Amino acid sequence: MSQAQSTPRTTAPGSGAGRWLAAHAQADCGNPSAQDRAFIALQNAYRPHRGLLRQHSTAVDGVCRPDAPDNDIEDLVAVGVLFGFPWHDAVWIPMFQIDMPGLKVATGPQRVLAELGCGFDGWALASWFVQPNSWLASHSPIECLASRLPDVLEAARADRFLTTG
Repeated sequence: MSQAQSTPRTTAPGSGAGRWLAAHAQADCGNPSAQDRAFIALQNAYRPHRGLLRQHSTAVDGVCRPDAPDNDIEDLVAVGVLFGFPWHDAVWIPMFQIDMPGLKVATGPQRVLAELGCGFDGWALASWFVQPNSWLASHSPIECLASRLPDVLEAARADRFLTTG
């Protein structure tokens, strides 16, 4: 099962993803509007960062090159190079992970994903990148990726430690 299809996991207190996941978890209890609200909140948060796109959209149905051989988006999500999260029978990919043009995997987000490890599912990852983070003086990791990547990596390392022990 891919990371994007796994069930939500508990995140560490203060990591920020919990507020988004609370709505997602309620949806599993028969409240689809809570999941819809969580998706809309993520969609709004990612809009300034190239937005979200369905995994099978023609706009991303190209080829990405992480380093070596060609891979398609679905393969990159399956192996954890990119992350996505399920909503309404589709997997949604935050596009900040892909450098344009040329559909190349962005190295900053890829390094952060590697640092976070497997303690977060796709919903939690999507939330983690856009929530204010105390390790980043209440800025979101996505806001700091380009200018403060070492700080974002440190925040990811700290949140991974808080989540996994």
